[in-house]
Amino acid sequence: MNHSQAQANDPSARFNAHLFERMRGMHREWLKNAQEIRQLELDYGAKLMSARTAPEAASFCNEWMAKRMAIVVHDQEMFANSWVWLLADMSEQPLAACSKPPD
Repeated sequence: MNHSQAQANDPSARFNAHLFERMRGMHREWLKNAQEIRQLELDYGAKLMSARTAPEAASFCNEWMAKRMAIVVHDQEMFANSWVWLLADMSEQPLAACSKPPD
């Protein structure tokens, strides 16, 4: 059995690979949200600069903050859910310290 086959059969290695994939997914989502916020900042920054009146500028600011807060809320929900899933994954794995000692 070669090294990669041994890793594939090792529950610890499978768990670590699963954990790594979950964390990669989390990072992809965070990156997507960061890019979305950046684009929002660019779009609404330009709108704000082009506002002709104070009420128009205030309206742009309200839209901007509402959209930004929606992204932040989504980001926080994703963060909380991801960590709950990570903890659930970890709790499904037997701990080495809790394993039955050899007879």
